[in-house]
Amino acid sequence: MQRILPAPRRGLAGVWDRFVGPGMTKGELWLVLSASVMAAVLAGLHVWGLGGGWPLALVAALVAFDVIGGAVCNATDTTKRWYHRPGTTAKDHFSFIALHILHIFLVAALFRGSGVDWVYFLAISAWLLISAALVIRVPEMLKSPVAILLYIAGIATTLYGVGLTPGLEWFVPALFLKLLVGHAVPLQKL
Repeated sequence: MQRILPAPRRGLAGVWDRFVGPGMTKGELWLVLSASVMAAVLAGLHVWGLGGGWPLALVAALVAFDVIGGAVCNATDTTKRWYHRPGTTAKDHFSFIALHILHIFLVAALFRGSGVDWVYFLAISAWLLISAALVIRVPEMLKSPVAILLYIAGIATTLYGVGLTPGLEWFVPALFLKLLVGHAVPLQKL
């Protein structure tokens, strides 16, 4: 049975509803917020422990909050229903995913040595955008397996191509999970 999605609330609660989907259950909310906060704390402490200093630890914490918390959020029924509600388009989905190129740039610029690691930035960004376009365009019954295949290939690109980012080894797997497997794949119908 499919739950009817309520309209977003007014005020600040409505801003939240438009971000994660209106009608999020207490269980979903607890999972999303606890994952976001725990990821932020652990990522920040890890970068700090590696000698990154407080500015890099703060950036790592913010990226982890959004990426890991977002991976959990995008797996919820409420968020999937909201982002795949009638009226949303392939362009809407692609734009949401493309916005995350900023995350890749932050990692390439701040965590991969001195200066911007352009090879890393271009390789990961290109793979994300190509993968997103493919997942968005395939028939619905193929979206999930295609997303998984491209997710695995994205991890392989990282491991065997551009290499892991010290302190943010989790970044590409979590980002691709959030966007390809989470956001681009609608709620599966039984």
